[in-house]
Amino acid sequence: MFKSREKHREKVEEITKKQYFLQPGYIFVSQEPYLIQTVLGSCVAVCLWDSKLKIGGMNHYIHSSPFDKNEKTCQYGCYATPHLLKLLLDMGSKTDDLRAHIIGGAQNPQMQSYLIGDGNIKVATTILKEKFIDILSSDTGGQIGRKVMFDNYTGDVMVYKVQNIRKSDWYEDN
Repeated sequence: MFKSREKHREKVEEITKKQYFLQPGYIFVSQEPYLIQTVLGSCVAVCLWDSKLKIGGMNHYIHSSPFDKNEKTCQYGCYATPHLLKLLLDMGSKTDDLRAHIIGGAQNPQMQSYLIGDGNIKVATTILKEKFIDILSSDTGGQIGRKVMFDNYTGDVMVYKVQNIRKSDWYEDN
């Protein structure tokens, strides 16, 4: 009976978890359990999870790197991914305990976004490999947009693939 009560409590906690909708060009990290959500086309999201501390975060960047090297914002993967890592390290994470998911980087052949998507995927993969962070999953490329939900407590990620990203897909649940 004790085990079933404990499972019920865990299920209730999972259902009532806080949610955060991550806009492009931003990072969200928390020590509290959250379901972090975003919608991606050619953009990429990197989800980092600390398997020991049960904390994590996500970035959502638009381009791999800026044309103007003075423009150092989280709209660019070359800055957003190291900064996401730094935020988790500042919270007490150790690189050896971090696990990653890379999502996004779709192509729109009509807009030549394959260059953008491919570059976004490459910068995430390169940085994570240079830092020796295990990549648990990668759902990247193709021509389909994605809706993403990342549980920063369990490290689970759910990806919904969508043919067209509609304005109604962009919603704020905060």
